[in-house]
Amino acid sequence: MRSLSKVSVQLTPAQKHLYATETQVNFRLIAKLVATRSRRILTAADLVSADLQAELAEYSQFVELSYDAMPVETVYQKMDVLSRPNFPLEQSDAVLETKLLKSLHGRVANLHAFLAYRPSKKQLVLAISGTHNIKQVFQDLRAIRKPYRQGKGCAVHTGFWKLYKGIKEAAMESLHDTLQPLSQDVQEIVITGHSMGGAVGSLLALDLLLNQAELLGGRRLKLIFYGAPRVGNAKLAELWSDATQKYRSEHGEGSLTECLVKGYNDGVPSLPPYKLGYRHVTKSQLYSVGGRLYHIPPSECEHGLFDISEDAKAAGTAVLYPRGGHNYYSERDWERIMRRLAWLVDNMDRYPDWEKRYYKEVIGPEQAWQRKIAGSKPKYA
Repeated sequence: MRSLSKVSVQLTPAQKHLYATETQVNFRLIAKLVATRSRRILTAADLVSADLQAELAEYSQFVELSYDAMPVETVYQKMDVLSRPNFPLEQSDAVLETKLLKSLHGRVANLHAFLAYRPSKKQLVLAISGTHNIKQVFQDLRAIRKPYRQGKGCAVHTGFWKLYKGIKEAAMESLHDTLQPLSQDVQEIVITGHSMGGAVGSLLALDLLLNQAELLGGRRLKLIFYGAPRVGNAKLAELWSDATQKYRSEHGEGSLTECLVKGYNDGVPSLPPYKLGYRHVTKSQLYSVGGRLYHIPPSECEHGLFDISEDAKAAGTAVLYPRGGHNYYSERDWERIMRRLAWLVDNMDRYPDWEKRYYKEVIGPEQAWQRKIAGSKPKYA
């Protein structure tokens, strides 16, 4: 039985143009070299509900902004412009309804995170950035483990621990300062992150569960990570399991939700390698492929690639990003969003005719494939 990941997909002109102009690293080669393929074939019975998939797509909108391609304070100030068609936040409804509470920068490698409040959900969202500068890359590569002193035999990735320690104080203080005045208005806390941000988010969540449970106040806690690497050894994973189960036993089974979303052809969740003694802390994982999300059985949580059954593929949707990779979670082109934001940062306040330039220099090249195949004008013309 062949999987979607093994089938040769005929690329559309738009997809050919997308991949020809792709510049960010998507770790597809790492996936080929390091990721192991599970023998368990995912079927239609493993598909997540449409509601859950939509909810996870909402959290990814916050993660995109955490990269600070445009300072998050500026994003919220210019939300009306940025949410227009052909602008970076044109499909970011979850973010549009929120209020920015705090922007955080860690002392180590300038790691960025921000805290926002969603009144309609009575939800506090803390989003943590993935790697986006050379100093953070250096920390990513510090894969020698060091003792995690709150659990016997536990060990943690040295670089991720360093990054977490650099932002811990700011994150804890911001949560405390926010929850005090909003204590009656916050029913749920979401910690989310992409890539290295997911690793740091895991360490923050574990710290809260072990040492700051009173700060959570028994509220529902959601830990949602995308394309995150492994953060420690098997003993650390056991400590995580004990801490999360304790919270559920004290506050109800639905009080804590954890989820790691792994993408097809994304090699990052397979790093650092299993053979080096690293393990994922959460066994609650989903696999993203072909525009759908599948539950990964806990026994298969260390694998990075899965075959998809024919019945599941038949129930699938149009595949927007068939090659997968690290920057296409929630069926969104994160590179395009970052590129648009970065251009606006450099030019929006620089030129009186910035909008005309934006369409010419950003949107025009993005839609060049249309003119190439049909001699058509760009959609904005």
